[in-house]
Amino acid sequence: MRRTITLILSCLLIFSCKTITVNQKSQLLTKTRVELGSIGLVNGSMITSNYESIAIPTFDKELKLNVQAISFSKNTFKAFAKANQQPQKVALHYVDSLEIKPKYVLLQFVDRVAITEALNNPKNTGLRSYLENKEDAQMVSSISIAFPENKIRELEKASEVFLVQSPSKKFSLKLKSFNGKYQTLEFAEGVVFAYQTSSFCWKENSKHKLVIADIVSGLESCPPNTYRKSQKAVQKNDYFKL
Repeated sequence: MRRTITLILSCLLIFSCKTITVNQKSQLLTKTRVELGSIGLVNGSMITSNYESIAIPTFDKELKLNVQAISFSKNTFKAFAKANQQPQKVALHYVDSLEIKPKYVLLQFVDRVAITEALNNPKNTGLRSYLENKEDAQMVSSISIAFPENKIRELEKASEVFLVQSPSKKFSLKLKSFNGKYQTLEFAEGVVFAYQTSSFCWKENSKHKLVIADIVSGLESCPPNTYRKSQKAVQKNDYFKL
């Protein structure tokens, strides 16, 4: 019994080494660049995890983001420092004894309906067909990213922030100020050190074609009559047709 408890505690400790709590939600740590909105696979062992991007959806419309500026803690700054080995480094200094700490931002999608509509757009038909048989594929739905302090202030002052995509599928942030002016912030100016992914929920539409009904985080359940396995959605509908 004691050995079992020790094993469980050891596994929990190891798992905690590759995750961090941001705004009361668990995120995976990363030392490599992860793009908000990209689709990929989370691979790795209990000790390390690695995100492998496999596809970039086409987003014709800008997607609104929720932006929260958060002061670094000792743990989050340690995670950032490990990720800050990427080609584009961000110079930040953290002193635990000082009351004012540098900040990072948590970026996450606001409108899941807009995302599912974009994924079901004819321009993403090939991507959907691929995802139907790739049950472990997930979308990056939130990231923790550090920017230079002046960029953090610009994000805090913005009235709205959107994820926008160039014709070459490059993502950037579009900041709208309260006076109606816009400016662009490139992700290359920051360092992502943690992220969260969401899975796809499938259903058959009125034309009996598979579509993505929603995206949900790891602990969420799919809405009624939608399924994480695309083939289960087909089988369920076939059953009711009998």
